[in-house]
Amino acid sequence: MATITVHCPRCQSALVYRHGQNPKGIDRFRCRECHRVFLLTYSYEARKPGVKERITEMAFNGAGVRDTARVLKIGINTVIRTFKKLSPKRITSSPVTHADVALICELDEQWGFVGSKARQHRLWYAYNTKTGGVVAYTFGPRTDETCRELLALLTPFRIGMITSDNWGSYAREVPKDKHLTGKIFTQRIERNNLTLRTRIKRLTRKTICFSRSIELHEKVIGAFIEKYMFY
Repeated sequence: MATITVHCPRCQSALVYRHGQNPKGIDRFRCRECHRVFLLTYSYEARKPGVKERITEMAFNGAGVRDTARVLKIGINTVIRTFKKLSPKRITSSPVTHADVALICELDEQWGFVGSKARQHRLWYAYNTKTGGVVAYTFGPRTDETCRELLALLTPFRIGMITSDNWGSYAREVPKDKHLTGKIFTQRIERNNLTLRTRIKRLTRKTICFSRSIELHEKVIGAFIEKYMFY
């Protein structure tokens, strides 16, 4: 009789034993190492290996919640729960950026909203002109307080110069001896804004796909930045 070795989908351990059956009579297995209970095959698409990763990848490539649910043949609530489990970092851990003794950052606040255009919720972030990556980011209205939050995230770094546009918050909060203003100094970060608008549907200016939850808005955008722009 042919036999197969069953491996745990979580830790890949072969120390697996039968653990009864599910209500449909399909055998369940349990891992002795991590205690994960699983089936060899699943009827619900969301339980199949790799589906959760595809949910986030679709969000990072212009798909909305309903688009993802329709293409992957899963429930809308499954997509939302996957996004809620994201926990992106707010500052980069790149050793190159932390070791830079004269970091040059471009600052900008990218327009966005949650629920309606009257509820603006902008993405504020610092862009490393040398590496082309994001240093740190935060979310909030276009106020001095949000600007201070972003500058506080930059304290672990050795900033040589900060450049920005002429928005008043920067002039009031950024030290004048390290500050340059003008559109000519923000060309790189403005180009990066275009990448964000292209890749993330909820940041597109003219679309019916927009964030209805501040939590999901921040987690999806933050996870994209952490995966593709922290370097």
